[in-house]
Amino acid sequence: MSIRAHRVEEIRTSGESFNLWHDEKIIKWLEKKTFFFESLNEDCCGLTGVEVDDLKAMLSEIGGQISEWARKAIEEDIKMAKSKDDWYVQYHCY
Repeated sequence: MSIRAHRVEEIRTSGESFNLWHDEKIIKWLEKKTFFFESLNEDCCGLTGVEVDDLKAMLSEIGGQISEWARKAIEEDIKMAKSKDDWYVQYHCY
């Protein structure tokens, strides 16, 4: 069976969760422990996902070392995923 390309008409985001250029501890953790960057292009742009369990582990390990703003945003991401019975959070990086 072939894979077909579909036109995207809308991508909706609900606010920034963290910054790939400035939240170094988050980025280093994601780079070391997940496949976060594998679906992003050379400019770190694109769609990617992180498993809820990985986000929980990240907050457990480095939650006290990241900004309160980023920590709260990631906690909200986890809550949103759980409310939808999703096992991952999709991020649009641009």
